[in-house]
Amino acid sequence: MRTGTILCALLANHSYDQMSPSNSTSDSISPATSLSKRLFSIANRNYFPWADRYVYWLKQPIGWLIVGAFAALLIGVFLAPQGWVMFAALTTLIAIGVVWPWVSMRGITCQMSFKRRRATEGDTVQVILRIRNIYPWPVWGLAVEGGFLAEHVTDTDDSTAVALARIPGWSTNEFVWDFEPTRRGQYPTSKTDVSNAFPFGIWSAKKSIDVVSRIIVWPLTVKLSSIPLVGGNEFSSAGVMMDRAGHEGDILAVRPYRQGDSLRDVHWAQTARHNRFIVYERQSAARRDIEVVIDTDPTIHEDCAQSNSLEWGIRVGASLIREFHQHGWNVTCTVQPQKHTNVGPQRSRLESTLDRLATLVPDEATIPIESLVNGKAKPTFRIIVTTAVRMEQISSQSDLGSATRFVVLDTQSTGEHRSAWLNINCNEDVASQLRKEWERRCHDTWSAN
Repeated sequence: MRTGTILCALLANHSYDQMSPSNSTSDSISPATSLSKRLFSIANRNYFPWADRYVYWLKQPIGWLIVGAFAALLIGVFLAPQGWVMFAALTTLIAIGVVWPWVSMRGITCQMSFKRRRATEGDTVQVILRIRNIYPWPVWGLAVEGGFLAEHVTDTDDSTAVALARIPGWSTNEFVWDFEPTRRGQYPTSKTDVSNAFPFGIWSAKKSIDVVSRIIVWPLTVKLSSIPLVGGNEFSSAGVMMDRAGHEGDILAVRPYRQGDSLRDVHWAQTARHNRFIVYERQSAARRDIEVVIDTDPTIHEDCAQSNSLEWGIRVGASLIREFHQHGWNVTCTVQPQKHTNVGPQRSRLESTLDRLATLVPDEATIPIESLVNGKAKPTFRIIVTTAVRMEQISSQSDLGSATRFVVLDTQSTGEHRSAWLNINCNEDVASQLRKEWERRCHDTWSAN
């Protein structure tokens, strides 16, 4: 097996520079600039969108070559014999430009896989593309299209992920490149093809890539180091230590020996002093119920490149779920009404929950306030991740319950909401705000005890 060489790396993410306030004011735009922008908008407006499907082929180079060949044919028939020469040249060019890539694609097979099964937004993932060429001659100019850069495709509809220079004949080649997913989901996100337009680039032949394994990209999570004050009555072999009589954790006191106590818990100094067995009284492990609700109502979220409140809501919710799970809480994740996921103490249950959040597609239906606030029946603690728009609707609710807390994402910088437990401005560093506000709230709950 020979290893091929990648001609082009992954396309860079598109960046958008924000306009300074001095350039965004209306008085700073000259009349000439305003007129030119208006003329440009008029000249580039699509006045007949219904006709796009009939003239779309003219966007391709081969379309204009066909028009030129037809014009040369008319010239040769009605005006001058030199038109036949141009017609033959253009027809030959079209034939080679179509047949060559078509034949080349018939002789290759492609398989794609990932070196990892799961990743997180922003991680570097290695993609493996294996191409086999059964022809004795090489194939040039292959490109992998679709499935990777769906969120970065511009108006040019260029979804090329990587380009390959040359596939030698009678060989199997393996190409490896780094891919950095910026959004959660399952990749490839759509159908992935390998295309070839060599030698003239007037027509592209495509062939589907056999995806051997896919990768699930989890939402980005923020590392937190604290939790609110723990309580609860559900005892468990795995959980958070609390100051109640048990057989685990730190020593709370001593007591007389009871049948069934372990000899390793005997306090020998006190036993000798009282002339009877005295044992240590230790802490107990308890699990407390918590429900993390992620408000996915599409009517309350703003979808923009820098402050997508829905995506940040999922990231914040995933961060809270992971943190409570690591501290032994009995976590329930609710992403839509009547859709609850119980996150058990096992690591596999947490991974399964993050998989669901990674592939979550919110419903288009509006979520009623009552179903959002009421949630699961009588949880010990409930955290609702929502937006400032929803908080304005909830402000009319009188009975929210003392165990309900709101994490509010604000995209308009409207200020803090009185009913919110945490206020996060999506136009600033969300991760730093979440970490800072969360530590402050956890510290306040412990200090008040």
